Amino acid sequence: MPCEEFGDVVSFDTTYLTNKYDMPFAPFVGVNHHGQSILLGCGLLSSEDTLSFVWLFKCWLRCMGNKAPSSIVTDQCKAMANAIQDVFPKTKHRWCLWHIMKKVPEKFQGYNNYVGIKCDIKSLVYDSGNATDFENGWNRLLITHTLQNNEWLCNLYEERQKWVPCYLKNHFWAGMSTTQRSEGMNAFFDGFINSSTTLQQFVVQYDNALKFKAQKEIEADFSSLNTNIACGSQSPIERQFQVQYTHAKFEEVQMEFRSRMNCFIKNTVKDCIFNKYTIKGLPGTTPNYHIPI
Repeated sequence: MPCEEFGDVVSFDTTYLTNKYDMPFAPFVGVNHHGQSILLGCGLLSSEDTLSFVWLFKCWLRCMGNKAPSSIVTDQCKAMANAIQDVFPKTKHRWCLWHIMKKVPEKFQGYNNYVGIKCDIKSLVYDSGNATDFENGWNRLLITHTLQNNEWLCNLYEERQKWVPCYLKNHFWAGMSTTQRSEGMNAFFDGFINSSTTLQQFVVQYDNALKFKAQKEIEADFSSLNTNIACGSQSPIERQFQVQYTHAKFEEVQMEFRSRMNCFIKNTVKDCIFNKYTIKGLPGTTPNYHIPI
């Protein structure tokens, strides 16, 4: 069941309810110009194997005018990955970072140095500025905690370009690093369907859900076109964003402006490759920027 709108970045997830026919609900979720989650289609699957996903992806692709997404976010399901490679060979595929990081306690809680392992993994994943930093830090992690033979970590490292932020930051993800959009859409559908919903009822309720989502987008469009959010500075750049962006996106820009206005350069260290600026400001601002000379 397609939706008329389409986005370059798609979140796909099958963890939502399984109905009384034992068919998991699999929505394709994107983001519109207001930052709202939008439903781009869905399927009810009798099996979650590669052939089933290939069939679903091909059907959905036809509904989308054979325009594949530029990016897709899923969990680590191997069957999904195989189907994506088959049907969307040029689509950038990333794994849900949240699903990976939430497994850290399960994998390492029995270690004596669990707290240190958890902190080091978190710091390495979120704070590495580039691939070299990550790879060097990964080697230190394994040596420090004697994890060279940990199969889970070894497998993750082999697929690091699918989940580590520093490998993915130069690609457009519409703010997605997890399947949170899919899970949010699941919560939305809780008001329309449940595990006891019949297939006939599902079709009707699905249509009602789409109408409800469309109405919310129309209301946001009207608000953005007919009202203004005041600028917080005299900057002509901020004014340009105010004119061109929807309210939701402009508010995000304003947060960046406010953070920048409350920051100042505390220290500068120069070497032959980088200028390292230490930025001091309000909580939540980024402390260090590295700018090549």
